[in-house]
Amino acid sequence: MTVAQESPTVRRRWWRRKRALIPATLLVLVVLILLLGTFGFVVLSFGEGSSGAPTLPACKGGLIAEGFTYRFRDPRRGEIVNFHIRGRIGEPVAPDPNGDDFVAKRVIGVPGDRVTWQNSRVLINGHKADDIPTPEFAPVRLGNYDYFVIGDNRSYSQDSRDFGPVPRKAIFSRVILVWWPLSRFGLVGYDKKLTPPGPVSCN
Repeated sequence: MTVAQESPTVRRRWWRRKRALIPATLLVLVVLILLLGTFGFVVLSFGEGSSGAPTLPACKGGLIAEGFTYRFRDPRRGEIVNFHIRGRIGEPVAPDPNGDDFVAKRVIGVPGDRVTWQNSRVLINGHKADDIPTPEFAPVRLGNYDYFVIGDNRSYSQDSRDFGPVPRKAIFSRVILVWWPLSRFGLVGYDKKLTPPGPVSCN
């Protein structure tokens, strides 16, 4: 007999049991995240500014990143990574493995790549990385442990075009999920044809 065929009383009991499991499940998830965070496997953060918009919510968007994967492999093109910086967010910063703060940007170039600009697009080894409009910048040849990172909001992002390549040792996790606001809850993707929103007010 299915739930739909059972009496209303039985169905109500079934739904009450289901609802009772929700708080317990959420509690387990919170405890698991906190435990993993203790060992650096999970990073909960609120993004600042709008450099990652529209992929990352502008102004205090809640993000979840994981640091487990990069213990076994290096970052790949297209991934949004967290890396340590020297300086204060909102002011000029620089990648620094020993920095106290961190920011999230998208990896466009990996070690050995030549990153250039042509016709408002980023080129990797002569091929378009995506179709996101990008202001002109100087060409860069990446070293053996260097990564070129950039914000999706290309005209309003402080990134490798300003402070240069990011050393591998500064990168410690990749952003995988937006959890706040709840209306934006979901996995972080890579829309290669997105339109940068430009200036975003955080007031």
